[in-house]
This record gives sequence, structure tokens and C-alpha cells, in this order.
Amino acid sequence: MQIDCLTQAFTDMQAHYNKEIGARDMLLTQLKENEDKLAGAKADIATWEQVQILLAKVSEFSRKQIKSRIEGTVTAALMSIITDEESSFRIHMDENGGQPTAEWQVVTTYIAPSKKEVEVAGNPEESDGGGVVDVIGFALRPCMMELTRPKTGGPIWYDEPGKMISAEYHENAAEFINRYAKNSMRQVVVVTHNETFGGIADVSYRVVKKDGVSEVRQLSKYELHPATYGPDGKLNMNFIQNNTPLGQLPPKQLTERLKEI
Repeated sequence: MQIDCLTQAFTDMQAHYNKEIGARDMLLTQLKENEDKLAGAKADIATWEQVQILLAKVSEFSRKQIKSRIEGTVTAALMSIITDEESSFRIHMDENGGQPTAEWQVVTTYIAPSKKEVEVAGNPEESDGGGVVDVIGFALRPCMMELTRPKTGGPIWYDEPGKMISAEYHENAAEFINRYAKNSMRQVVVVTHNETFGGIADVSYRVVKKDGVSEVRQLSKYELHPATYGPDGKLNMNFIQNNTPLGQLPPKQLTERLKEI
């Protein structure tokens, strides 16, 4: 009888232990998610503070030019990445204690039931989801690189870009970074767990930790795009011909396809 009681007590303790372990794991997951959000918010704040400093240090004429360039670049990012909304980015300049200040707004246009266009403006940190803030954050970074004088040299680094952007927009976000790299002729280094961002790079590496040692290996086109490329690294012409019209191919693949026709 005593053995049965001890067995039942042990079973109860084990069940309680497993329950608490599950609760701990859930809290650790939530902690990691919140730490990632905090790190992203700090990075955005640092970038926006740099924009404030830039706008404060230049003349009124230059300030208007920089303001227009930033608004145009961030608006282009919003329109090309979040394609199911018509949004624009605006900067409202003001003065506080004799110093120029800037307030950001995202203006989204909706069609009301009356068929009239209605604009809704708000602070992106307060009125929009994290995806919009994420888009603004990584669009402002190249703005700072290109507009700061003397111009900042070297590559631009992105650490886990687009983490808060919906998965359906990842390809658009990756293409935006790709276009910036080509237009600016600036090297872009992306650290990511997202295969979409890795797939648009000219060169991709995978880092895997084994037994405490990090192994780095360059990925082939076939590993990145198994449906589009063959193991030999050449375009899979059967897949291209059967699935993708020439007009819908990405520029790099279209160029390679035309070379082989």
C-alpha cells in the first residue's frame, strides 16, 4: 500500500514537473520574441535619431531636399513591398526650442463606401503594425548612407531584415534591397534565417554550428533555387518553359535564359 502511495506521489510530482517545464519553455520563447522586438525597436530608434540629427544640421534649402528624398525613398519601399495598400511616408518639420524637429507619418489611402478616397494619417509606431515600421526602418538606413555628407563609404549591413513583415511580402522586401544594391553600386551584406533574402544574393553562405564549431559553406544556385536550376548550376529550361513566361522572370534569370536560347 505504501509503495502504491509513493508511486502515485512520484507520478503526480513528475506531471507537475513536466507542466512547469512546459510553462518555463513558453516563457523563454516569449522572452526571446520580446528581446528580438526590443532590439529591432532600438535599431529603428537609432536610425530615426540619425535622421533627426541630419535634418537639424543642414540649411533650410538642403533640409527640404533631404526631406523630399527621404519621403520618396520610404514611400517607394512601402508601395513596392506592401502592395495591397496605397501608403506614403511624410515628414512634418517643426521647431522646438529653436531646433528643427521631425515627426513621421504614414498616410494610407482607402476607398470609402461612397467611392471617395479617404486618407488616414498616423504615427507608424502607434497606428500601424510592426511590418510597416520594419519597412520604414530598413528604407531609412540606405537613405542615411546616401544622404550623409561626407558620404559614408563601405557596405551596408542588414541583420535579420523584415522579421516583422508578413511572409507574403518577403520576396518584395528582398527585391527592394536587391534593387538598392544594384542602383547604388554598394555592397549589401544580409544576415538572415530567411531563405527568400538569401536567394536573391549574388553569393550566399550558410553557417552551421556543429559541436561548438561554426562551419561556413557557400551555397550553390541549385540549393537556393532547386526548381529553377539544375545540380550543374544551369537554368532548368523545362521548368522555365513550362511554368514561367519570359516577361515574369527576375532580371538575372531572364538574362541567363536569353543567353541559352
